[in-house]
Formats: sequence, C-alpha cells, structure tokens
Amino acid sequence: MMQIREITIYGLNGKVRHLPFKLGTVNIITGKSKSGKSAVGDIIDYCLGGDSCNIADGVIRDNVAWYGLLLQFENERVFVARKNPDPGQQSTGYCYVEIGKEIEAPAECNFVSNENVAGLEETLSRRIGILENLHIPPDGQSRNTLSANIRHALYYCFQNQDEIAAKNFLFHKQSDDFITQAIKDTLPYFLGIVNEDALALENERNILKRRLVIEKRRLEENRVLQGGGMERAISLVSEAKQVGIIDYRTHIDYNSYDELYNLLSSIEDWAPSSVSEVGMDRLSYLQSILEECKCDLEELDLSISNAKAFAGETTGYVDEVSHQKMRLESIGLFEKLDFRAGVCPLCSGELPKPLPEIEMIKAAISNLDKNIESVTRERPKLRKFIDGLEQDRQKLREEIANIKAEIDGIYNQNKEAEKIKDLNSRRAKVAGRISLWVESVEKDTESGNKEMQIRKLEDRISEIDALLNRESLDERRQSSLSRISVDMSEWAKKLGLEHSDNPYRLDMNKVTVIVDKAERPVPLKQLGSGSNWVGVHLITYFALHKYFINANRPVPRFIFIDQPSQVYFPSELDEKKTDWNMVFDLYDFIIERVNDLKGKLQVIIVDHADLKNEKFRRLITEDWWHENNLIPEDWYR
Repeated sequence: MMQIREITIYGLNGKVRHLPFKLGTVNIITGKSKSGKSAVGDIIDYCLGGDSCNIADGVIRDNVAWYGLLLQFENERVFVARKNPDPGQQSTGYCYVEIGKEIEAPAECNFVSNENVAGLEETLSRRIGILENLHIPPDGQSRNTLSANIRHALYYCFQNQDEIAAKNFLFHKQSDDFITQAIKDTLPYFLGIVNEDALALENERNILKRRLVIEKRRLEENRVLQGGGMERAISLVSEAKQVGIIDYRTHIDYNSYDELYNLLSSIEDWAPSSVSEVGMDRLSYLQSILEECKCDLEELDLSISNAKAFAGETTGYVDEVSHQKMRLESIGLFEKLDFRAGVCPLCSGELPKPLPEIEMIKAAISNLDKNIESVTRERPKLRKFIDGLEQDRQKLREEIANIKAEIDGIYNQNKEAEKIKDLNSRRAKVAGRISLWVESVEKDTESGNKEMQIRKLEDRISEIDALLNRESLDERRQSSLSRISVDMSEWAKKLGLEHSDNPYRLDMNKVTVIVDKAERPVPLKQLGSGSNWVGVHLITYFALHKYFINANRPVPRFIFIDQPSQVYFPSELDEKKTDWNMVFDLYDFIIERVNDLKGKLQVIIVDHADLKNEKFRRLITEDWWHENNLIPEDWYR
C-alpha cells in the first residue's frame, strides 16, 4: 500500500507548513477560491516524480523553497522532497529521499539532493511493488516498448478540477498526447490480466518470433540457391570462359551441381596476371639518343655529299687532262724524243745554238705527264674515303632503326599492359561474383542445422502460446472487466445516473465508459449533464481501486479529487440555487466506498463545498473558509 501522511511546505523565510492527512479514510479540505486548494494535487504529483511543476505562478511559487511529501508504505515510511523550480523554470532535478520505519518530515529544509527524478521514480515504483515488466507492441506497430512504473499507476489516482467533470476523457492526463495509448498498454498489467511472468513470456515469444522469421528467410535463400542457383552457376561458368578464367575447351556437365560447385570453387583462388610497365626514363633516354643519331646522320650525309662533289671535280680535271694528252700523243709529243742540244725537237734539224724555249717545253711536257699520272693515282684513295663514310652512315641508319624499334616496342608493351589490366579487371569482377555464389552455397551446408534451429524455435513458441493462451488472456480480461462492470452498474443506480437501468462497463480499447443500452451502446461523451460525467468518473475510479485492492495490485492506495461538487454550483457566491441534497449524496457515496474498503483506500478531496452535515464535518482536515490558506498570510504579508 502507499498512502499520504503529510504534505510539508518549506518557506524561503525558514518557516514550515505541515498539512497532515488521515490514512484509510476521507480527508476534506474546504475553502474559498484562490486559497491554494488545487495546488495540493499539483504538489503531490510533483513530489511523486512529475516532469514539471504545475503549481500556478503566484504566492506559492514566490514563497516556497522545497515541497515535501511523507508517504506511508506497509512497513516503512518514505519522505520525498523536491526543490521549487527557479523563476522562469518548470522543473528541477534536485530531489531528496529519506527512508525509515517511523521517520517524520524534517523540521528544516537543509536538504542536500541525493537523488534525481529518474531515481526517485524507480525507488517509488520498486517500493510500491511494480516489478520488471515490458509491454511490446503487436507486430506491425512502430511505437516503442513500454515499461509500467509509478507514473502510469498515478493515472488512476488523480481527478483534477478540469478532469472530474470531463466528458471526452476519463483518466488523469488522458487529454495529453500519447497518454491514452500508454493507458491501453499498461492497464492490463495493473489489473493483473498480464502478470509479470506472462510479460516475460510475451517478451520472449516476440523475440523468438523475430528470430524465426530471420532463420526461415535465410533457409529459403539457401534453398533457392539449389534451384535458381544452378542457373546462376551455369551463367557464371559462361562468363568465366569468356574472360579466360576457365579454358573454353573444358568439358562441363551442366546437370551436375557438385561439378559446377567444385569448378567454381577452384576459381576462388584466381589471382590477376602480373603487369610490368616500362618506365618513362628508358623511353626518354632512347629518344635523346635517337635525336643524337639523327644529327650524326645529317653530318655524314653532308660529308659524303662534299666528298662526292670533290671526287666529281677531280674526275673532270683528269678527263680534261687525259683528253689533251691524247691530242698531244697523236703527234707523238710524249714519245721518247731525243732532246739533244742544238737539234730541233720538231724537225730534227741542226741549230746553230741551243734555244731556251726548247728546254722549257721539254720541262713542261715532262711535268704534264707526271701530273696526269699523279692524279690518276689519287682517285682510288678518295673512293675509299667516301666508301668509309657511307659505311658509317649505314651503321648509323641501322642504329637509328634499332632505337626506333625499341621505342615502338615500349609503346606497344604499354598498350599491351593496359589491355591486360582491363582483362584482369573483367576477370576480377567475374571472380568476385563466383566467390559470392560459392560463399552462399557453402552456407547451404548448414541447412540441416537451420532446420533444427527452426523446429526448436517453433516448439518454444508453441510452448509459450500454451502457457499464455490468448483465449485465456481474453478470458481474464473479460473476467476483470466484468467484475468492475458489476460495481459500476450498481453504483450508477445509487447515484441515479442516466440510463442506470442498463449495464455500465469500462471499454479498454477506447479508454472510456460505455452504457450498454438494448438498442445501441452509449459512450461517456454522449451522456448528458455534468452530474452524470462526475458520477461516471467516480464509479469508474472506485470500481478500479476496489479491484486493485482485492487483487493486491501495485497501485497507490489514494485518490485525489478536486472540486467534485462544482457542477452543482451555478455560482460559487449564489449558494441559494445549489442542490445541497445532490452534493451530500455525492459525498455520502464517496464516504461509503472508502468505508467499505476498511482503511485500505485514502481519499483526499479539495472543494469549495462546506456542508453542515455532521458526517461531512468530521472528515474536514482543514477549513480554509474561516481559518488559513495553504500558504499562511504571514509568509507574504
């Protein structure tokens, strides 16, 4: 159980305000507007791990340092305090928790934060008895898993002023985003329809189902490889032949799966052909040598041309001299003449004295004959020189041809390297596809193990299904709701609610109350008048808490109700028109429900109703009509 012993407010001025409550009974705080009544529920919610401090800005927020809450559990007490957020902030992580068997609220707020909000939430959830649980959404739904905690349990413990008479929603904070779905997900746990063991089994089943889907898909993929995989293998063999990985002359039995597998497996070790590229340094060197040889060739060509020209001139000179010599020979000039002194060389007549001209002619003819012979002897030497130059030129041409051939070879070799690279690339792609196929097929050898795993998963899921038995869960759900419906229907008649001669029930799918009329079901929002809406909220909450208590479910044993009589007050100042009998009947119903539970439920009500009935007066904890407010005036005046 968890009930509230006291609210403690620590002022910035050092003063402390204690607001005690009785356990297991009705506690009424009556008072005028703006006295701080609604803030009581906000303080309780904030101290129980609320995300934000919803206390209205004003006197309370301006004068309070810490809010405290003393909780009574079955065998211990827990004091929880939370720091008042600084101006402009809605929350703070400063929390103080103290646990003991008979502790009281501290007299001073010299708190050192020893817990954060998440830790506070976890501490209270554990102490109230909420065990590990997890709601996993059905397959196909994208929302996250949800673990019930004390914050979810508090949906059934509060009815604020704007909630108690609402027709469009039933539970605390249900108007906020995602809360309706959270109630749908966690209420089965709090009702005990799905207990902790069942939640663990359900979680295990969902995990096993996901594993089963994955294993079946993998097994199916491997089996496909044995069928469509044969066609893929044949296609890969054809590709391997095209790029030369497999010799095109290789004989293959395309109907043999093992032969195809072994052949393609052998290709996994394929490695690309090595490609050696001739460097550009050698090519540059050869090109420079080629240029030098070309220059040498040009020089040789010029030398040969000059030698030949010289040889041509010499030949012309010799020819001319020879021609003239022949003319002279025709007259016997070069014959052996008797050049005797005093004898004419032409007519052989006696000369009285020698003629000098005769000596000169004789010398000239002798020189001419010698010169002609000399020129003729020099011609073979010039020919030999020219032949040597031409041989050098031929060698140079051959060297140039060799250099060009080597250069062409380098270019051709580089082109061949590019071709080999391209072929290696194509082969690598084929080898990669073959490797992927072989790897997939290798996994197929595990099919037997996978089938065994799948059978084990299916057997465990069947076992869990038998333990959970969806029909059994539905039966427990129906049983719980039926028991709650019996109380709701009985109490609807007691309060005189609309259509109370028909069954009232809680619809967990729509999270509302339905009246099952013979002609059609009527939801809460279609019931008329505020008194009916208040009545429906009350009978639902008390029916749920009666069920929680009898089933010993982990829900706090208190209900906070803010302004339940508001629908009976046309105006707070115009009490003459108030139907006091209906207000008393409302309170009498609440008191009876709490008394029936014999101290196991605490109800805290804040209201501006101030009944003169003795039964009502005995339950007043504080009267803020005639005495004080939540925050004493001397704190701020």
